[in-house]
Amino acid sequence: MNKILAGSPPFKNLDSLFVALIGFILLLTYTRHTGIGISPDSIVYVSVARNIHDYGALLDYTLKPVVDFPVFYPLFLSAASFFSGVDPVAAGPWLNALLFALVIFCTGHLIASFQEKSRFYKLVILLSIAISPAMFDVYAMFWSETLFILLSLLFLIAFRSYLKTRSIVDLLFCALIAAITCVTRYAGITVIATGLMLMVFDRTLEWRKKILHCCLFGFCSVTLLAANLIHNRMVAESLTGPRESGITSLGDNIFYYGKVVCWWLPALDEHPGAYMITAIFLFLIGCAVYLKRAWFSIAYATAENCFAAFFIVYTVFIIGVSTLSHFEQINNRFISPVFIPMLITITCWIPGLIARLPVLKRRIALVGAGLVLIAFQAHELVKLYGMYQEVKDYGIAGYTDDSWKNSQLSAFLRKHAAVLKPEYELYSNAAEAVYFNGGLRATSLPHWIEDHDIHDFFCKEGVYVIWFRAVEDPDLLNLAILRKRADVVKQYSFKDGEIYLVKPHIAP
Repeated sequence: MNKILAGSPPFKNLDSLFVALIGFILLLTYTRHTGIGISPDSIVYVSVARNIHDYGALLDYTLKPVVDFPVFYPLFLSAASFFSGVDPVAAGPWLNALLFALVIFCTGHLIASFQEKSRFYKLVILLSIAISPAMFDVYAMFWSETLFILLSLLFLIAFRSYLKTRSIVDLLFCALIAAITCVTRYAGITVIATGLMLMVFDRTLEWRKKILHCCLFGFCSVTLLAANLIHNRMVAESLTGPRESGITSLGDNIFYYGKVVCWWLPALDEHPGAYMITAIFLFLIGCAVYLKRAWFSIAYATAENCFAAFFIVYTVFIIGVSTLSHFEQINNRFISPVFIPMLITITCWIPGLIARLPVLKRRIALVGAGLVLIAFQAHELVKLYGMYQEVKDYGIAGYTDDSWKNSQLSAFLRKHAAVLKPEYELYSNAAEAVYFNGGLRATSLPHWIEDHDIHDFFCKEGVYVIWFRAVEDPDLLNLAILRKRADVVKQYSFKDGEIYLVKPHIAP
């Protein structure tokens, strides 16, 4: 009777729901001290969400159109704030905990559909996600990756259904999810590429139908992204904001990718020599598994194969775009969407293999797998506990931690902004902090590569420069350059920064 109940639709995902609840509670506990973590990108998202409510427009904290990021995540935050009646920052821990719980539940739903079903394997994977430092590093912050990961899993659920039915309706539903994912992060094109890859390599799909479905899916999937880019072009004459050419080699980016992956795994993160080897080895495993299924048409239309396809596509994308374009070094945030697909791709075959072994070998294999499992989850718990020890007393690193909440400079801006002469514009090396912590609007100091902005800056009669010592951005003009080309007079000094009055000598 218990087995019948456990296998019925209302009960078969109770284990996923239980682990999702664990993840929900753990994340709320992790963010308890100062709330959700806030980075410069987070402030853009939050300010746009607030300005949608205040001005009915997609404007960032400088009241300029947002183009560096796609629009759906701020819209999502604004909608959540509207329905909850709570500011996005205050609602952040609960919202991210809910997204994290949904990620765990959706993963459990997908694992329940695997050909080689194993309740124990499902629980192991879900618990590994619920205590994963890689996931906590992302879901403790206000980042679009939190929603992107959930949307990518919803896409895999939908596309698995399409592979079973070949229905146009199911395909259009997949395209809708892909379109939303693309306007959540520009990396959402990997979801489109995953769908196309799964259709192209599907040897059971008749070629005329394959061409039709690929064209229909591809066209519908890019509609929202195209609209977003057209909007950007109209309001800012730029598709995705300023982008610099890559300065990191392909080899270095594979190394950085492997460094993060080794941070996920036990015993490897302290051995730099293993970084590239590990990255290449795991990628080749994913490719071999996928190509074998495609060539022999074995277990191709399965959730585990969809995971493998996304793992391959996203890995190629993130390493490729990091090589072609210059932005932050590959880190856990950038490749967190591949954590669950990679984990499942390299382990999903294990339950079936063990089940087919003779009794004695099965016992030996179970002992070996158990030791690996203990080592992996112990490694996760140790890392997560270390992370918690860092945040429980001071908060998550960012603009909501104790150092920023107790900032003297920020407190001065909130309470005494009237002493700053209104005829002088406000500039800062951390304009987002001036908005988020100081309650004022400032313009970022010009970037080295923006000659036009530099020219405009030094043509002004005078400006205030709000300088935060905790922020070091080598891409911006620094105080040494300002002193060479302008009179820089300190107006106010604090433990964590200064306010300068800057008057250029002459216009260049």
